[in-house]
Amino acid sequence: MKILIIVHSLTGGGAERVAASWANGLSRRGNSVTIMTGLRGQQTYDTDKAISLVQLNSYRLKSRSIFQRLKAKILNPVRIFNQIRLYIDNEQPDVIMSVLYYYPYSVLLGRCFAKYKVKLIQTDHNAYERPKGHGFAWKQWRNKFIDNRFFDKVTVLTHPDKKILNKKGIHNVEVLHNPLFLKPVAAVPEKEKIVLAVGRIDQWYVKGFDVLMKAWGEIAKCCPGWKLRIVGAGDDSTIDMLKKKAGDAVDKVEFVSYTPYVRDEYLRAAVFVLSSRYEGWGLVMIEAMSQGCAVVACDYNGRQAEAVSDGKNGLVCMPGNVEELALKIKELINNDSLRSILQNQGINSVAEYSEENVAINIENIIRSI
Repeated sequence: MKILIIVHSLTGGGAERVAASWANGLSRRGNSVTIMTGLRGQQTYDTDKAISLVQLNSYRLKSRSIFQRLKAKILNPVRIFNQIRLYIDNEQPDVIMSVLYYYPYSVLLGRCFAKYKVKLIQTDHNAYERPKGHGFAWKQWRNKFIDNRFFDKVTVLTHPDKKILNKKGIHNVEVLHNPLFLKPVAAVPEKEKIVLAVGRIDQWYVKGFDVLMKAWGEIAKCCPGWKLRIVGAGDDSTIDMLKKKAGDAVDKVEFVSYTPYVRDEYLRAAVFVLSSRYEGWGLVMIEAMSQGCAVVACDYNGRQAEAVSDGKNGLVCMPGNVEELALKIKELINNDSLRSILQNQGINSVAEYSEENVAINIENIIRSI
């Protein structure tokens, strides 16, 4: 099959890494794959040599003046739509996979005005519900509950999200879990006394890092020798704010800047924590399991429970609950036998998320349309 994947960039970001993994898995299975990107920048995610890379030619600002920004806002959608239209007619791909909602109207209009009628799949990587008081902005709501009706297929990360769309009359929906780009370890490596969390620190509320820091303030009192490492991009003011949440345990907390070598962090850590208040699914959680971490996951209305079964391949707790999160982490720290069992079971449970298996799922979705 001939597949075009449209993504904002291949530089940083979870969805961008997923796009690269999709392309690699599909290419290795003999499909012809092209990735079209909009944002210029150094590529941080590797793609196979057989994959073609195409750069969208967007209007480049000559200054930050109001006139220049207005000109870019008008010209860029037109330029991108026309490039997509021309690509469809010239290359005639079997399907376009659009990652997130950077160019939904350019893709839909490109298909509408092209002579060759390509199939379109819109892929989403976020939950379709939010806690009270943290609802969707209008543009997000429109993308999810209006725009998705016009694609041949929409993929979501979990069955709870599929049910939400079905209840709103949107039935062109398939569940597609994100692929694991890391090769699972054969056996649990030697671990250090590290509890690890990974995520953008500037998104601390969503990621529940304040909850984790408060929990760590209690954990550190009774678990000497252990330390907490939080890996992700964030400014100093946010980090300083979070440090205060840990109280006297702040000297047992380390903040680490974003690194493309996150696998090394997983290999060192004995325990991984997904402390998010709300999360679409949690690819970092699967990555940690594949590298022999025992996982504690805050489950947002059944989403993380699709991958982590409490007491079998990890521990599950409610989001936003400091006491329960502290209790679960302490349980893994203090119970060597349980930690070892969950580490091994975690490794054994991630095979279905391999790039090849996810590529097979994508091929099946394409064939269905």
